[in-house]
Amino acid sequence: MKKISYINRLIKHKDFTTKILVYFSTKTYGDDYDPYEDNYTYTNLNPLSIKCYITEISPEALVWKQYGLKEIGAKEILCEAKYAEWFRIANKIEIDNDVYEVYKESVGNRVIIQKRPYNLIRVVLQKKN
Repeated sequence: MKKISYINRLIKHKDFTTKILVYFSTKTYGDDYDPYEDNYTYTNLNPLSIKCYITEISPEALVWKQYGLKEIGAKEILCEAKYAEWFRIANKIEIDNDVYEVYKESVGNRVIIQKRPYNLIRVVLQKKN
């Protein structure tokens, strides 16, 4: 995909971006492991940080756009396309000490990942209850 250096520099600039902590996990057998059931224990690893441009989505837009009916706590994130897989396999996502839904556990449309022009992705996350 085509890159425009001005846009990519703007997304990496410290005045416009926020750091997101992305936690991955390892799957291990717990004390109560049963081979016939899927009851693994997930342990969070050290977080990795991503610099992204983050905006808050208004409650009105959450109702009448494609995001669903939950009316609070959604964020829209613009970042480089190389982080798309990180959002898909993450176990926990933290922005300013708030925990957000992850792609692999989301039900319905709580997490949306879209490709955008100029080697960017747009991610919509909703806050966990």
